Amino acid sequence: MGGKRLRHDSDFQLKKRAKKRYPSGDVDRISQLPDDILVTIVSFLSIKEAARTSVLSSRLINLWKHVPRLDFDAETALCKTSHKYELLYSEESCKYVEWVNRVIRSHKAATLKEFRVCFDLSQTVENAITQWLEFALVRHIERLDFDFSARALNIDFSARALNIGTVGSTYYAFPEKFVKRPSQSSSTNFKSLKSLSLKCVNLTREAIEFFLHNCPLLEMVVHFTNNISSLVVCGSSLALKHLELYSCYKLKSVKVSAPNLTSLTLPIARGLLLENVPMLVELSVGCSFTPDYVKELLDALSCRIFQLEILTLMITFKLEAGIVGSKFPQLPKLKKLVVDYQPHDKESLLELHI
Repeated sequence: MGGKRLRHDSDFQLKKRAKKRYPSGDVDRISQLPDDILVTIVSFLSIKEAARTSVLSSRLINLWKHVPRLDFDAETALCKTSHKYELLYSEESCKYVEWVNRVIRSHKAATLKEFRVCFDLSQTVENAITQWLEFALVRHIERLDFDFSARALNIDFSARALNIGTVGSTYYAFPEKFVKRPSQSSSTNFKSLKSLSLKCVNLTREAIEFFLHNCPLLEMVVHFTNNISSLVVCGSSLALKHLELYSCYKLKSVKVSAPNLTSLTLPIARGLLLENVPMLVELSVGCSFTPDYVKELLDALSCRIFQLEILTLMITFKLEAGIVGSKFPQLPKLKKLVVDYQPHDKESLLELHI
């Protein structure tokens, strides 16, 4: 197998690939592989597992620093804090921040395919988060995933139950400096970005539209926030295939004209305008299942409803009595219908009569 050797820094001088034999007579064939093949193999491991491979061979000591995917998954720590949140949150979040900082200080790859941060963080560590974001953007990131939803979701649901309107105040705010014109922010590069997922990050409408029009390869956006009231997703050259907006309860209008869009998820149908979406086959939408709202939903979908193959209705309010489902037209291409609803008291979904 042929392969290119990595250009190594001063602390990454590998020894000659001499055939290493063990007492049993077996040959260490792993150490004979080219560096780029070894990096590919190591990249399938978690960050911690990749770092541990350094004890297996002198050739692996620094290879983990060149992996193109950094997934800072901390499921164990999140489970730990869920039981004793107030006591453990501060300690575990500090450990997490130190872990991410330590890894990115050692990392040597010039480009990144994936950078994922998933932990219970907020604006209290915004300086560190901003540094991570810049680290990823200057490396021509392809898949960027920042998920801070664990704690924020609990705050969100509790606040909504109390009718508190400032649930987004604890979210990390996406820095405006990253979405300025390239001439004003030359250190960042969005041209390689294919997938963007930001959960519980305050992002303005202008920032979302900037990503849509300045990332020619962007195929997915997942936005979990309560900070926007209107959005325009329009452009004949948009590569966007999937758009998901969650928990945007202040959203009043969405205009979509994207010829490659195949799936759309919105928290509400009111104010939705679909124009050039010939490829749209999957729709998930939050709705209040009342006659008036059903009419608004059907008006928004217009003739596009007949091309849908998957329809998900996320019912957010108590059902009204009556056969409201009969208002739906026939859906000749529909393959899957999902009704997402948590009944109140002794309610039954049979009331839908779909």
